Amino acid sequence: MKYLSFRTLFLCILLPPGLYLSTLQGLEIYFQKQWTGELPNVFISDSKPLMEGRISIEEEIRKKINAYLSSKHILKWGILVRIVVKTGTGRWLYPSFGHGSPYVLDTDSSPPDKPESTPTNMLRVAENNWKIMQEGIRFGLTVKIPKETWLANGILAFYIIVFSFLLYHAYRKTAREAHYMEISNQQVRKTAREAHYMEISNQQALEAANERLMIAQQRLQDISVREKNYHQEIARLKNDLDSASDRVRETENEALTEMEQLENKLHENISTKEDLELEVVHLKEELERVEATPKVPAKKQRKQINSTAKRFKTLYKNIEIQQRAVEGFLNLGSDLQLRAEELIHNMDMDSSQLAVKRKIFSKKGAATTFECEFAYRGRVYWRPVAGTKTEILAIGTKNSQTKDLTYLENL
Repeated sequence: MKYLSFRTLFLCILLPPGLYLSTLQGLEIYFQKQWTGELPNVFISDSKPLMEGRISIEEEIRKKINAYLSSKHILKWGILVRIVVKTGTGRWLYPSFGHGSPYVLDTDSSPPDKPESTPTNMLRVAENNWKIMQEGIRFGLTVKIPKETWLANGILAFYIIVFSFLLYHAYRKTAREAHYMEISNQQVRKTAREAHYMEISNQQALEAANERLMIAQQRLQDISVREKNYHQEIARLKNDLDSASDRVRETENEALTEMEQLENKLHENISTKEDLELEVVHLKEELERVEATPKVPAKKQRKQINSTAKRFKTLYKNIEIQQRAVEGFLNLGSDLQLRAEELIHNMDMDSSQLAVKRKIFSKKGAATTFECEFAYRGRVYWRPVAGTKTEILAIGTKNSQTKDLTYLENL
């Protein structure tokens, strides 16, 4: 029988208290961080009464903190909070005493008698408030979850229930495995009995096999005699094969002649294939020239091209931009458009400072065209014109470079 795993028992006993302590510590850290971030916004929301001396800053802090803690309903589950407020020089502001239990809140049901609101007392309170605000206010917050509280007991009970369920599940699984193992053992015993019966049957089969062996030996002798006859027949057939080889040689010569004819036809087909491939290349070049011909844009695209060209003409006084360049600019992505316009701006300021990637010479003897690169993939093709102006001929990317160069050659 397979017993319950010791490792499972060990984990189910050890993990609940460990997770319980870790959860309490994690909740203490979580609430401390959260409330420490919220507390600075609670202290003083209106400084006018403080500056007028109608209330002391210690009383204001005490009221705000008590109101803040009263809004935290989770404190009813047993969470203890210690808040200490001091001035920058170490003067104790909250709670109103510096000793005793560190987690006792300053919620006196009978606060000290409020001094008379005479101008002298109000002035003294206002001066004290001003002095404290000048020194600065520092606070510290500590959260503790005692072990005997509702929250701590609830977390412990949760882990105990969860791991009890896991232990019960492991026990059920082990019990099922033990049941299946018992069934398997019964099958093994049954198989052993069948093996014993099979051994007796094999003994009988062995005796029958010996009888068949004797019969087979007798047949082997007969086969040996037939084998001798077969060797004689093979020798006769070999002689016939030698005579047939001469006829095969004649057939081989005929096949070689036919192969030579086929090779000649193959060379003719290769030559024809090369001519067709050359024709395909010429057709592709013709197709590229046809595709490079500028297309008439749609009405909406024409409006966008005119608007963009007008904007460039207004912004960049030293730039003349061709329609193909505007179309190429509009075909770019938004990021590439920004980088392309940055290059156009620099070109408008001083085209002599641009980093030219290469020069492109036209076959028709026109002015040399320059190629500039932007954003690694972008390309701008331009050439200087009369005066200090610059003419932008095309804008594209690395993918449209072949079409753009064909366009520039035909200018």
